Amino acid sequence: MDLATPKYILVENYIKEAIRKKTIVEKLPGERTLAKELGFSYMTIRKAIDNLVTEGILYKVPTKGTFVADRNNSRKKTMTIGYFLDNSIEAGVSSPYYSLIFNALEKVAAKNGYALSYFTDLDLASSNNILSRLDGVIASCFPRIENTLQSLKQVLPVVAIDNGSADKTIPSVIIDNFNAVVDSFDHLYALGHRRIGFMTGLEDSDVGKDRCAGYRNGLNKHGLDMDETLVYRGNYSFKSGLKGADYFLSLDKLPSAILCANDSMALGAIRELDNHGIKVPQDISIIGFDDIDVASQVIPALTTIAAPIEDISNHAFDLLLSMIQGETLENKHIALPAKVVVRQSCAYVNKKFAA
Repeated sequence: MDLATPKYILVENYIKEAIRKKTIVEKLPGERTLAKELGFSYMTIRKAIDNLVTEGILYKVPTKGTFVADRNNSRKKTMTIGYFLDNSIEAGVSSPYYSLIFNALEKVAAKNGYALSYFTDLDLASSNNILSRLDGVIASCFPRIENTLQSLKQVLPVVAIDNGSADKTIPSVIIDNFNAVVDSFDHLYALGHRRIGFMTGLEDSDVGKDRCAGYRNGLNKHGLDMDETLVYRGNYSFKSGLKGADYFLSLDKLPSAILCANDSMALGAIRELDNHGIKVPQDISIIGFDDIDVASQVIPALTTIAAPIEDISNHAFDLLLSMIQGETLENKHIALPAKVVVRQSCAYVNKKFAA
């Protein structure tokens, strides 16, 4: 071996040649086995493998090992792409937000001559040969499905939406949730609100974390102190909005406005506040996030942040199509702005609730 070449590069070249000659076909030997076989340190082997994972030549499945990625782009095109949504999502693709995503993806796919196939269980999809009928997959990404994304990536081109993947080689299209929430906070502040409550969503992903961070930044931006009693931990559901409203009603002093991490919670809050004789926006202002269809249909119509559903779908499809066609992506990670849509659920602060 050429001793002038860094050892980890020698290992990389060895693995590439073994893949080319098909002496390594699917799964790599263990890292310690390779270290003993090649006479290099364990850390040298690990660095080489990590580099090859970054290049997309290998992929790792936690607890199962390291595998050779399928780099055969000669498979016949099926003109069908998949949309993967984890089956733990309440109501799945029928939920208010994800139905918008699915419809927009279906529209842009059809416009480009593609069909869209929806699936929620990778094991079931594999056993039913669904993946063999797809050219690529757009997946709503959450940290809990990282293993699923790695398995999909080995077979097909994959683009993540909602959250970016921990694997930065997987392209992504997300919303700039942080600045969108800051903008909604600014809107409430401009209406005179100073005691502003926040109903969080789940904080198990960047979406939830960034929306919380946006609320905290809004407070800091306007010189307002953080009051943890004005934060209710929700889970995005309508029922959570009902419970959140009850929580704020239990406080000694009701906030003059509530910023909600999605529309379903905002609508639940409006319902429960009305049940207690608190009128929106006369007594309290409410603002949501997503702009689901019903947001403009209720009375009062909901002020909200409009998620750029069509832009998300168009960008995700364009990225996936480029990957299917074997093109190099210039911009793998896209963050889209979301705008405040002003309707009737927010008004100037009611003086009896003013700080």
